[in-house]
Amino acid sequence: MANLSGYIRMMRIADWIRFYPLFPLAGAFFAGAVPAVLAGTAGIFFFLTAYGFVVNNYYDVDIDRRHLQKARKNTNPLAAGQVSRAGTRLLMAVLLAFPLIAALCAGWTAWLAVMACAAALTLYSAPPLRLKDRSWWDVATHALMFGGLPFLAGVALAGGTLLSAPALAAMLLASAICAEALIIHQINDYAEDCGTAQTTVVALGKAGGWGLLFLSVLGSFAALALCIPLCLPPLPVLVTAGLFLLLYPVVSCRREIITDGRTCSRRIIVSCLAYLR
Repeated sequence: MANLSGYIRMMRIADWIRFYPLFPLAGAFFAGAVPAVLAGTAGIFFFLTAYGFVVNNYYDVDIDRRHLQKARKNTNPLAAGQVSRAGTRLLMAVLLAFPLIAALCAGWTAWLAVMACAAALTLYSAPPLRLKDRSWWDVATHALMFGGLPFLAGVALAGGTLLSAPALAAMLLASAICAEALIIHQINDYAEDCGTAQTTVVALGKAGGWGLLFLSVLGSFAALALCIPLCLPPLPVLVTAGLFLLLYPVVSCRREIITDGRTCSRRIIVSCLAYLR
């Protein structure tokens, strides 16, 4: 039973269940999916997203052993020796097989879209490419594998047209939001990542990371503005989306904003006192 619990924790469901499934469901809803298709899309991406997080844990074993926060939270049972490599590979195979088989029921276009999501999730963590360790590629891949590609896969699963201007505009917005999500994560983990991982924010420095986050927020609003004439969202949806884009980075980075604000204030005070002397 303890072993089973470890494999369940390898999927890190609590880390993504409230956020990432929204994008394929939004794509399916965008294409006019009936409830059964929405349920099928949710099931496919539950397994596929879990697969992505297991792959990440599998290839991050050495890093996670040195990452104090992750070790304390025990987010990687493989790194803690609570599950085996062979069992983890079997889990990945099962999690990947279900969405690929299920997507065939919606046709080859849907299967290819789901396969593209699976490929991005794999290439993000697995060598030799391991895109998460390549500056800028990490942000671009994260944007596509959790935002843009799942949105288009949801459209395809519902039988919609992938290459329409409204679908591509909405895909751009989904990608922008997920790029922003990774930048926020990297800012929050900056202190730990400096000694254990190579990320875009580590390469830019903390100040550069804040600048990149600001630009990504502007990009998200630009993508939302592009969606307005093409997708014609209802006013409540538009207001909700705008508030989300405004508040999401502030709420997610509140701890770092407070910490960096205190550090900045101390530096200003010290500089003023030195000047007065």
